[in-house]
Amino acid sequence: MKHLFWLTLLLLTQATVPVKANNGTDSLRSVLKALPVEERLAKLNELASVRYDEGKGMYPKWLYKEVTELQNEKYLPNALFHLVRYYYGNKPDSMRYYLAKAEPLFLKEKRYEELFRMKAWDIYMLSSEGAQDAVLPAARELVELARQVGYPEGEEMANQALANYYLSHGLKKEGAELYEEVLDRMEKRNAPIIKRFNILRSLLNNSIPDEAHKRALERMKACLAECTEKDITMLDAEISIDYCWYVYYRTLASDACAGKKAKEAKEYLEKAEALVKKNKMSREELTIDNIRLYYYQMIGNNEGALAIIEKLLKNLKETKKAINTIDILEQKAKTLSRMGMGMKAAETYQELIELKDSVTTAKYYDELANWRTQHDVDKLELKNKQMALEASETHAQLLLMGGGLILLLLACGTLAVISYSRHKYSMQLKIAKEKAEEADRMKSAFLANMNHEIRTPLNAIVGFSQVLVDEEDADVRQEYQKIIQNNNELLQRLINDVLDLSKIESNSMTFSFFNIYLPEMMDEIYRATLLRMPAGVLLELKECFPINFYTDRMRLTQIITNLLNNAIKHTEKGFIRFGYDVLENEIKFFVEDTGEGIPEDKLESIFSRFVQLSDWSKGVGLGLAICKGLISNMGGKIAVTSKLGEGSVFYVTFPIHKKDGGMKISSR
Repeated sequence: MKHLFWLTLLLLTQATVPVKANNGTDSLRSVLKALPVEERLAKLNELASVRYDEGKGMYPKWLYKEVTELQNEKYLPNALFHLVRYYYGNKPDSMRYYLAKAEPLFLKEKRYEELFRMKAWDIYMLSSEGAQDAVLPAARELVELARQVGYPEGEEMANQALANYYLSHGLKKEGAELYEEVLDRMEKRNAPIIKRFNILRSLLNNSIPDEAHKRALERMKACLAECTEKDITMLDAEISIDYCWYVYYRTLASDACAGKKAKEAKEYLEKAEALVKKNKMSREELTIDNIRLYYYQMIGNNEGALAIIEKLLKNLKETKKAINTIDILEQKAKTLSRMGMGMKAAETYQELIELKDSVTTAKYYDELANWRTQHDVDKLELKNKQMALEASETHAQLLLMGGGLILLLLACGTLAVISYSRHKYSMQLKIAKEKAEEADRMKSAFLANMNHEIRTPLNAIVGFSQVLVDEEDADVRQEYQKIIQNNNELLQRLINDVLDLSKIESNSMTFSFFNIYLPEMMDEIYRATLLRMPAGVLLELKECFPINFYTDRMRLTQIITNLLNNAIKHTEKGFIRFGYDVLENEIKFFVEDTGEGIPEDKLESIFSRFVQLSDWSKGVGLGLAICKGLISNMGGKIAVTSKLGEGSVFYVTFPIHKKDGGMKISSR
């Protein structure tokens, strides 16, 4: 799919020109100390403005020390701003310390542009730190602050930070739309080109919808034309017009590669590469290598592609970027396959699978490794390798995935037996035999159900991969790819559900209990669920009582999300409402819907594995079973009331623990 390969780019960073260290630093110190106070502070402020201050923050720190000792109010805000900027991306705690000191001063002096820049940096840092719970509240607070002080540009900064968060967490459409809204506002007020360029660069560096990508390119072209007309060579102290042209040509080159336009790809790639060499943009060399890799693959230069791949892998091993390594290993396997080096391709696929496993579910695969020595695993692995060698590129990958998935499913089906044998080892022989027979029957039933559940998506993956190879129409190919992707996601969800259920039944699931602020968690769930709501169904979150609750946040989120997903599957109109009530000694969560309801004869078995309301129900019937298992392990209870044709209400009750922090009422 066009633009998707941008996800594999390793470095998409700004081109900057570091300020060289001054060999006469000591002499400069002596000169500065000899200056009158006001003149010395002015010069320190000027030096602190240089972003790359020898990488040590010497001048911001020196300026701050001077102004605090002298109680100089004139330069104190400047010193704080320089320190916040210096610690941004470096030491978040230090950045926030000085930001807290700076905010009241900047508000008092109405220095809104700098204040909102600093607070936006904080949101970027929260996003990069993975503090998802804090990003949205921080963005909302910044928008509200902008409105309070009457600074519209502040809303733009907040929305830029939020758009960046959306893009980095897979919400490409939402992120692109929000960025475009900000651009529209900037263009209306004729904002500086550098601000518009930074947004356009963010858009073009991400995999966004095609139409949004085209609009961003047109806007970038217009910015460059404006710079040419006005004879602008530098957008600010760090960003040159050459770098802007480089971003533009780099994007055109990647688009041409994705569109199989070899002539255009070569032209734009050479232009981008020339600018990198001319301006000594060493940090962009790996990005150019990535694009050249796709160009070589497009024109069939497998030897050139393999050479670049090895170069990229060497760099990635040094930087220890596992996710990027996965992408490049996949490219290596494809290239080796095209070169007829089937055995090496199979070995690379195996390395790729192992790395994916270590990144995503390392603990589970350690357990699986013990089991794989049994049940003719060697034969299965040999078969998978043979399929990778004999099938086409697309077939090899998809069938290997299918074989791996089946292997995972078989593993999950036997985990209960293995767990049982360990726990019941010391029991009497008669009891052990009876339990073993029962476990074997459960395994057989499990495998029979799983065989039924995986047949439809797996057949879709294999079937559409076959027609995808020979299909020339781009739109049809894209549709087939979506079908394959959707069915792959269904299989992945099934695997995850089975893994969770297996861990629950074998008592190997771990829990991490902490005091959490419930309203924030519920708001996060509401926003995530809102994106999946069908048309005609209203999602409501009951007003949340401010409370800190001692629980496992991840598992509680999983429980409520599963219940909401179940409600979505069975509700075509009306509403879905959820929330919680704080009682004397317990918290009672609920999920209410106006869906089809549950037949009376199914109420007792609804929490069992593979139980569905009808043969036409969506899903595989594991979600409620997982919920019950998690809730039980966490010391809670689940119940349901329902009327056929009117809807259902699920209740989850947890005790309020007085120990380990207990319940705390929050004032925020």
